[in-house]
Amino acid sequence: MKRTLQLLILSAIFMISSIASGADIPYLTGRVTDNAQILSPETSLSLTDSLKAHEKRTSNQIAVLTIKTLNGESIEDYAVAVFKEWKLGQKGKDNGILIVVVPEDRRMRIEVGYGLEGALTDGTAGQIIRNVMTPRFKNGDYNGGITDGARAVMDVLEGGK
Repeated sequence: MKRTLQLLILSAIFMISSIASGADIPYLTGRVTDNAQILSPETSLSLTDSLKAHEKRTSNQIAVLTIKTLNGESIEDYAVAVFKEWKLGQKGKDNGILIVVVPEDRRMRIEVGYGLEGALTDGTAGQIIRNVMTPRFKNGDYNGGITDGARAVMDVLEGGK
């Protein structure tokens, strides 16, 4: 009886913590993790190649994550949690960037590691979201919006804009 009660309590705690945590953090499967399935295979491959080439040129690590919904969690908190869990950027340089797109919630965020905040400010990240990504998304073009957004981030980091 005591064992059954302990199991019930543990099950309840687990269920409450699962509900309270909002969206799950997916495993890092590559430079592009398209859990919302909004990118074509060609776009995922091309974007992966571009991000890999950028990392080779600069050592900056950029990852893209799409997830259908955050289940009410704030995108800011979620992006920070994913960034930390995935350990983006090189140790000691903190030169990672995470681009998160949540189509069902109509939210997106560019999370920037401390080591790149001077090069890619919050203001610049916001401009990329507003001026580059959002117009493409409004036309239903997730492939173009995410590709162009990632390209704009890389351009800024490489001194192009």
